[in-house]
Amino acid sequence: MVRAVTSIKDLTRICLSTAICVACGAADSGVGPPAPEPHFTIDVRFISTLTAQQQSTVGAAVSKWTSALYKDLGNFRLSSPANNCFFGEPALNENHHNLLLLVSATGVDGLGGLVAYTQVCSVSERDALPILSHIRLDAADLGSMEAQRVLAGVITHELGHALGFNPKSYITKGLGGGGIRDPYFSGARARMEFATHASWYAGVTVPLENRAGLGPNDPHWRFAVFGDELMVAGVDPGFKSPLSVVTLGLFKDLGYEVDFSMADAYEVPFFAANRVLPPASLANDFVAITPPTVVSPLHTR
Repeated sequence: MVRAVTSIKDLTRICLSTAICVACGAADSGVGPPAPEPHFTIDVRFISTLTAQQQSTVGAAVSKWTSALYKDLGNFRLSSPANNCFFGEPALNENHHNLLLLVSATGVDGLGGLVAYTQVCSVSERDALPILSHIRLDAADLGSMEAQRVLAGVITHELGHALGFNPKSYITKGLGGGGIRDPYFSGARARMEFATHASWYAGVTVPLENRAGLGPNDPHWRFAVFGDELMVAGVDPGFKSPLSVVTLGLFKDLGYEVDFSMADAYEVPFFAANRVLPPASLANDFVAITPPTVVSPLHTR
């Protein structure tokens, strides 16, 4: 149970986006300057106390994702009382563009165990993608995550859930299937990237984690297949946690525009069924306490 809640007066807000590169046309050009490159913004609000370094780590994770993804989700009216989606959530009454990400560091389950989790509070009616998400870091584990240098990987992983790597988005779009023993993601681009980088694997879909018995509702790649890829359900000091083209393929299937050149170098390691998830687990780190609110985009002229 979460016990620590800070005042809304302590709310800290940062807005991050990828840089926009604009090249101007020649002075005598008949077509004028080209349009700016697409960019994607995420508004991050810290609703409990994090150090400047921890906030910077969140910012770096946001920059990594917004460098690879683009989608104009639209403008939305966010209106909800305090504690509507989770205990400690501030009241909201504002128009907002794209994703609003709330980040907190309070109690989860004490030292060890689950080090963080993500909730999606609101999704767009238009495309089932998140427009209001929450990442909670376990305050008891922050020190050890920093000491082991895994905090960046954990936050980048959780942000993947907050952006749409979760069953509220991909199952809604008909992109998840299989039973408890062999759940999978079936999006065409993720399948193509997986086939290219895991030629040894016999299946024709992308395997989701099957250890928790959640079937396709477990939003992680199968650890026994993917090893230390960013979106597996574990973290360890020895992990590189690369953001792979397979994961970016999933986001392409969800409806994002994707710059695949921003992926980290990664090849799916040869199958090793005896891989054991590390103690610092990210299993069960997508928490659906209540169904997300479905919000229609505002119509603008």
